[in-house]
Amino acid sequence: MFDLERIASDESIKVPTTLKHDIAVTARALEVASKEDEEVKETHVSHKRYRKILRMISYPAAAVAIVTIGMRISFQDTIPTPKDTFDDPKMAYAQMEQVFGFISEKMNTGMDIADAAEPVIDKTINALR
Repeated sequence: MFDLERIASDESIKVPTTLKHDIAVTARALEVASKEDEEVKETHVSHKRYRKILRMISYPAAAVAIVTIGMRISFQDTIPTPKDTFDDPKMAYAQMEQVFGFISEKMNTGMDIADAAEPVIDKTINALR
């Protein structure tokens, strides 16, 4: 300690005029850096918490997605592919004509039954009036 007092009292050593200012700037920079370090640590802790929450959510979500995809694939295999596709447009048209003919035949039968029942329905309505 004695050496420091001797060196401090030595007038031959030139002290820069901006030394006080430089020391103040350095001290302020150290304060700011320590505050930034604290903020980074706090942010890191909160990020850890968010990562933990995200991990807790993402694992079940991934499991649900895998099960859903697996079920989709398994059900897709059990659904038969329709056999109503044709490579030849003429064959498709002929099949369509056959189906429309079948529908028309069934509708004609239904209309014949409705025509036969019309007089009975008219008598019932007149009797109710």
